[in-house]
Amino acid sequence: MRDQTSKTIIKFLPPEEVGEEQSGWWILHMEPRDDGDMGPNGEGYCWDAAGPYDSEQEAKRILDANASN
Repeated sequence: MRDQTSKTIIKFLPPEEVGEEQSGWWILHMEPRDDGDMGPNGEGYCWDAAGPYDSEQEAKRILDANASN
């Protein structure tokens, strides 16, 4: 059984999925639905997002800076 908890991931969203202007690295806050469904990729469902960022390192730096606040 999967761990069904909220988590935050950094993921690249390509232009084919989000359009050219929104393509880039995103900080995605993921959680299961109320029924425990973790979605087709097992990551959960996104309930909040920040981005796009130009690089994975930039997104990680921002995520880390906000985690310490």
